[in-house]
Amino acid sequence: MKLIKISLMALMIFTIVACGEDKYGSMTNSELAQKQKHCDSIPKKSAVFANGCEKVAEEIKKRRKQKK
Repeated sequence: MKLIKISLMALMIFTIVACGEDKYGSMTNSELAQKQKHCDSIPKKSAVFANGCEKVAEEIKKRRKQKK
């Protein structure tokens, strides 16, 4: 019974976090452009940094698509 309660609590917390506004969604266009410029200036990126750069690029593409 305790395992079920813990599982349900974890699922509820995950759902709340997943439905919240993401970090890049709340940034302005100029902030995103600045981040993209910074990403482009670094030739060798760590895996974590490269992942962040991909998310910035995805957000920019999403906004361009919404604009059209």
